[in-house]
Amino acid sequence: MYRRLLGTAATVLALGATALAAVPSAAVSVTSNRLLKTSASEVLPTHGGTTSSLNWSGYAVTGGGITAVKSTFTVPSAAALPPGFTANWTGIGGYNTSDLIQAGTSENSALTGPLSGGQYNAWYEILPASETPLTNCSGNAACTVKPGDVVTVSISQTSPGQWDVNLADPAEGWTFDKSIAYASSLSSAEWILEAPTVAVQTIPANTGVAHFGPTSTYTDGTGTHTIAAGNPTVIDMGPGIGINEATPSALGGDGQSFNVCTYAQSCPTP
Repeated sequence: MYRRLLGTAATVLALGATALAAVPSAAVSVTSNRLLKTSASEVLPTHGGTTSSLNWSGYAVTGGGITAVKSTFTVPSAAALPPGFTANWTGIGGYNTSDLIQAGTSENSALTGPLSGGQYNAWYEILPASETPLTNCSGNAACTVKPGDVVTVSISQTSPGQWDVNLADPAEGWTFDKSIAYASSLSSAEWILEAPTVAVQTIPANTGVAHFGPTSTYTDGTGTHTIAAGNPTVIDMGPGIGINEATPSALGGDGQSFNVCTYAQSCPTP
């Protein structure tokens, strides 16, 4: 069962510290999730509008037949307080289905212990499995990720049930490409900042203004489109009572760029 509590700064800090304490210090196993609704009775909009989620903030396009998604985003820096985790990713499925193929980066505030100073990594994931951290990247076997890097993620179906997952971090000099078999519903495309599960459901790290863009596209049977062309749904992270843990901005004039602001109730448009 997942639950999210919002309150005073002291409460938020205590929740984050509890989440970090529950994670073994030797390794962090991050599991991203399909969208978690604020309540069992919540009806998710499928075209346009705004909804709230306990773990996602960003944009989703629904409609079916989605066979590719692409994103560029800037890896944000995770502040020490409150202690928490974020994941920045793009994917297909998971908005109103249980399947999800996705790839991106994670940011761990790592307030204390062996992980102090922050931890950043890149990964891919196919639900219901946990994330697979990238290894043996071409050009940089460690697949190093640092705040400020601009990462490109591309996920595309090459044949029914077969997918190509490609990530690149030019600042660190690496690329990663893998062919993966996965049965997808092809039901939605997402560009998301998430508070993932790390042993327990977490609160997001304070990443300030996280930037997505300049590329945020999806492909269906009619071609490749920007987020704006898909009548997207805006997703706030929070309990749905007007208090957000993360808020996306409006889309920029290119229909592809946007920001997500943690611990803010509004967010500037890029």
